[in-house]
Amino acid sequence: MSNSVNIIQTTKKNLKGSTFICGLPGVGLVGNIMANFLINNLKLEQIGIIDGANFPSISVVKDGIPNHPMRLYAGEQVCNNGKCNQLVICVSDFVPPTSATKELVKCIFDWAKDNGCTSFITGEGFSIAPRDGEKDSIVYGITSTEASKDWIGNAKVTPFEFGTIGGFTGVMLNEGRLRSLNVLGLLAEVEEDIPDAKAASKIIEAIDKLLLEIDLDPKPLLEEAATLEKELQKVNEQVPTDNSNSIPRYIG
Repeated sequence: MSNSVNIIQTTKKNLKGSTFICGLPGVGLVGNIMANFLINNLKLEQIGIIDGANFPSISVVKDGIPNHPMRLYAGEQVCNNGKCNQLVICVSDFVPPTSATKELVKCIFDWAKDNGCTSFITGEGFSIAPRDGEKDSIVYGITSTEASKDWIGNAKVTPFEFGTIGGFTGVMLNEGRLRSLNVLGLLAEVEEDIPDAKAASKIIEAIDKLLLEIDLDPKPLLEEAATLEKELQKVNEQVPTDNSNSIPRYIG
């Protein structure tokens, strides 16, 4: 594992064959809302934290309990309609400093290898120009390997064919390709850089189609995502930012 970024596992769990999902704040807090929704609804247990020398020195207090700002959660195997999956979720209340992003990704992949995780998904928002009228956010998908390209169709998202992907998701895709690991990047359109529960719900629906087969009802999904949106915005406003860490840009 990296010397500057480390995973401290507090609870042992058999994770062989599991899918590792990453939800970092970013544009519209999309990844953060997505990860928290899955953790809450699947009743996942915290199994560890990720810490780094350049991570913010803060404690995120929820229900009177102090929490590390970057945490790992996992659950037991979930089976629906003949499809079985187990999830490990990394959720963060801050955007990692640019200088630590590559070390963070390498640390995640090293830990995942040691614990038997076999596939990876990241979820983020990306900024687009405002549009006239109400239109659903489009979710784009890109994979690190030829073997995982079917995931884009299975998740019923739009292929990301051309452009650049910056930040955490871009590094995850590049490192996954180097290591021949299956990584799916899900990118949801966000018109303004304010918390966007609707965009997050579109990524959650894509993950449900690909892995969970729970057939989530869109209405309560959006309502709960909207509640999370308000809670996470308060936390995000209080987290110190890295002045050198510009928002990743997606150009397509």
